[in-house]
Amino acid sequence: MANHKCVDYSLYLVTDSSLVPSHTTLLGQIEQALEGGVTIVQLREKDMDTGPFIDLARQVKALTQKYNVPFIINDRLDVALAVDADGVHIGQDDMPLVEARRILGHGKIIGVSCNNEDEARQATTDGADYLGIGAVWFTSTKELKKEPLGVAGVRRILTSIDGYRGYAVAIGGIHLENAEELMVGASTSGTCTLNGLAVVSAIIGATDPKAVCEKFVKVIRAAQGGATRDSVSHLLSQCHLAIKNIHSATPMVHHITNNVVINDNANATLAVGASPIMSTNRVEMEELAAVNGAMVLNMGTLNDIDTMILAAQVNNRQGNPVVLDPVGGGATTFRKSVVQRFVTEARMTIIKGNGGEILSLANRGGRSRGVDSLGNVDEQVAVAAVKELALKHQCIVAMTGPIDYVSDGVRTFALHNGGPMLAVITGSGCMVTSIVACFAAANRSDYLMATIAGILTVTIASELAMKRQEVKGPGTFRSALIDELYTITHKNPEFIQQYANIRCLA
Repeated sequence: MANHKCVDYSLYLVTDSSLVPSHTTLLGQIEQALEGGVTIVQLREKDMDTGPFIDLARQVKALTQKYNVPFIINDRLDVALAVDADGVHIGQDDMPLVEARRILGHGKIIGVSCNNEDEARQATTDGADYLGIGAVWFTSTKELKKEPLGVAGVRRILTSIDGYRGYAVAIGGIHLENAEELMVGASTSGTCTLNGLAVVSAIIGATDPKAVCEKFVKVIRAAQGGATRDSVSHLLSQCHLAIKNIHSATPMVHHITNNVVINDNANATLAVGASPIMSTNRVEMEELAAVNGAMVLNMGTLNDIDTMILAAQVNNRQGNPVVLDPVGGGATTFRKSVVQRFVTEARMTIIKGNGGEILSLANRGGRSRGVDSLGNVDEQVAVAAVKELALKHQCIVAMTGPIDYVSDGVRTFALHNGGPMLAVITGSGCMVTSIVACFAAANRSDYLMATIAGILTVTIASELAMKRQEVKGPGTFRSALIDELYTITHKNPEFIQQYANIRCLA
């Protein structure tokens, strides 16, 4: 699957220029829809020649970039490649998913249309990032070859792919009057749920697309709110599996990291069952990326920025998760500029920093002294910062501190674990980044869960280490922390569920 696990699929606009009212334009309708809350846009123009299609795609892409929304092309891989779209959506009669992935690589989103359980299972097996399930009801925008699924049919398909860690949207005949019925009625007791609605005529043909989209957003959010009650327990139940996946994969985690913490980070990586390598030689970056499980970019020591960016780029091409720790990112003008280079010249899968670093990156202030964050962070500000950054950079964002905040732009969690001794040893935050990378390397289907599992592993290990009789201060605590990382991941993985103190904020 691609690395875009933070995409908000809740209100998915599919275009059809034939439905545009006479008083407006397709671009005008799309922009109003974006203003109203559309979270992803698919350009679908079945009868348009290649040249005009590419021209239109470039214009639509400019709009989606303005609103930080992913841009998908329907069917046409050539058009998607020409405009560097965020991904493609393919139907059952289009190019096979495996071939499309070979051409586009793992850095792009690929969605697949599914009308029955067999098609859905095949798409999930082949690595679809999301499924377009439908048609739910009869629709005027497409001639149906099969009977509509109805709400029960959507629920049946979702149940058949229980355990799938991608996303699912429903499409076909959806409008404001039946949206709530579909969102609520299609919910299942399993792990796979309906993440959003794909809408065509109800938005493109509307006289006021912005107002229509705002109403859709309210309906969808209200329906999803009922599903968040079990979000924490489900997420924590996945952490046990996440640890098993590390042991099964034994992934290599390549670090370009702070010279001060190399030894501790390597030992922590080994303690949880992964394999560390600490290389800064640009000559071997390509070869390492070919076998990497994940890449850690830690800005504590900035000796060769170009090599760090190259490392991120080659891992992007291999589809490996890249975890950025913007150490001291808000401390100096130089470090602020380096952070901006990282996030603009390469694609980050996870950004993990302290309060000062994350707030600085989000342009919400943030005070630092060297690599340390200064002052407490108001929860409302913290949540806004991690959500905004996650949506802007299409990645997972974690702000660590007395309370850790983690978001994919849609789901946001507050984590309340962690012993006070973490603050008095060098590089504890860097260690968290290493462990998050270990979990991300072995759990590529859900980077939000991997990030939370990694943070909890370290913070709960710190609490257990503090209880040890031999721990008298920072020195003995550091050794005990490594021991407890091993204990949690090799002997007692149930400790995460037992000790985790976590809230679902959205």
